[in-house]
Amino acid sequence: MKKILMFVLAVLLLALSSCMINQNTSPNSNIENIVVPIDEDAEIMEGIVIVGYKANKQDAIDLVSKIDPTATVRADLEEINAISFKTSLPYSQIRTEIMEELKKNADLREKISYVEPSYKRYLIEPVKNDNAKDLLESTLKTKAITVEEEEEFWKWLWGIRKVKAPEAWELGYTGEGIIVAVIDTGVDGTHPDLQGQLVEGYRPSTGETLPPDSDSSFGGAHGTHVAGTIAAKKDGIGVVGVAPNAKIMPIVIFDEDGYIGDDYVAEGFLWALENGARVFSNSWGGKGYSITLAHTIAYVIWSGGVVVASAGNGHVDEIHYPSCHPGVINVAASTAVDGITHFSTRGRWVTVAAPGDYTILSTVPLWDTDEFFDGENPYAFYGGTSMATPHVSGLVALLLEKLDEEGVDYTVYQIRKHVAATADDIMAPGFDHDSGWGRVNALKALTQPLPSDKGANVYFKFYVNIEGELLGAPQVYVTMYPENETVPVYYGKSDDAGFLPFVGIEPGTYDVYMAFGDAAYLEMPVSMQKTKHRKITVYNGDNNFIEIFEF
Repeated sequence: MKKILMFVLAVLLLALSSCMINQNTSPNSNIENIVVPIDEDAEIMEGIVIVGYKANKQDAIDLVSKIDPTATVRADLEEINAISFKTSLPYSQIRTEIMEELKKNADLREKISYVEPSYKRYLIEPVKNDNAKDLLESTLKTKAITVEEEEEFWKWLWGIRKVKAPEAWELGYTGEGIIVAVIDTGVDGTHPDLQGQLVEGYRPSTGETLPPDSDSSFGGAHGTHVAGTIAAKKDGIGVVGVAPNAKIMPIVIFDEDGYIGDDYVAEGFLWALENGARVFSNSWGGKGYSITLAHTIAYVIWSGGVVVASAGNGHVDEIHYPSCHPGVINVAASTAVDGITHFSTRGRWVTVAAPGDYTILSTVPLWDTDEFFDGENPYAFYGGTSMATPHVSGLVALLLEKLDEEGVDYTVYQIRKHVAATADDIMAPGFDHDSGWGRVNALKALTQPLPSDKGANVYFKFYVNIEGELLGAPQVYVTMYPENETVPVYYGKSDDAGFLPFVGIEPGTYDVYMAFGDAAYLEMPVSMQKTKHRKITVYNGDNNFIEIFEF
């Protein structure tokens, strides 16, 4: 696998003398706090430190070993030049000592890209209602909805019908040949509706590969429910998924002890990409901007992987990762009558909505008998943006099958914009913070052409000029405000070498606000914390921007 992001960084360094930047504009007088502290108040996992390096991972190993001789390697992320360690020291202590080493060793500073913790993240827990079955039955009767029975529990599968999956099947598209990585709690491959639907998966916390027909639901039933909505087989038994001939690849990031860490999650993403996953379904998240995850997701998107993620169940506008990373399809939860659920997280980052009220029936592990919706069969009603996301993941699988069949060349940006452009407008006209561009529609997605714009990749490289010496500017927080109000606000944080990628975003004009986060080890003055402003124009394709901070 080529180190694409490292290649981009090399290009940026060569471009220093001829980079395409606009002249500085006068900063707005009220911009001091406009750069959002995207990892403020985030919880961290103790005993884990992640180190990015420029070229040689041994530099990172030697650095950490010097401070904590008992430290051991956890995840070796060569594709993004990062490595993580299990350490006996509190994170605050090991980071402080690493910063001291970097402060006094200029040569070492040129070898290390960043140091960060693993943040704590959580499953987006299902919203449940013990009366879900009765309430759905009442809705079907009230709306005089009749359905032709196809699967055993077909009448309950309003979400599958709402996104027009049956019409997609009639066109001949079922997700054949597409692998969807379910990055979650694991999947019960012994379930009758999922037998034969899985490919080999991965358990990053142990390094195990998971046989296709095994039960890998180590972290609970959540991943099995997600998997059923994506690709439960169409055989007249139980339920059916949006893309019944797609294959599920379980990547276990919530294991027996909960969240396994950003480093292991990055390893899971990269393993899935290397082993053929094309769609990455994520029904989890939390606060804290991880450079490791940001680089990993940018790498996956650059490599052609489509990342779909739950907006969250927090109701209010909220920055939430991975759903708010640039290029990700951010999914809200809609109801059976095309409203938006009360719990669905709102925000400018929402791309589309999909069925996610608490009446989504799907598969649960065979061991999860307490949740069987009828007391006998391994299916349960869940709700949440966790349940909306797999509807979109399945739709993307259908679309990729069609594009593969037609030999169409595309970018991940085009996929994201196409899913949005072909959605049914269900809330305020056009884009809104509740449903994004509307509730997804597979039939429209499969019968309309892709947008012509290929999308933009933006690579920032920040330098600071200290007494005539140009150094990589460490941990510059960046907020990109688009002039177009229907485009998300993009946030990021550069590594300690000053590199920050935004992959798969909208072309257009942006106000960019920049401020230092942690520049302690360079002994920068307080005046360097002041927010800086620049207006830039971003075009389709690659855009390289270099900013030099003069003090």
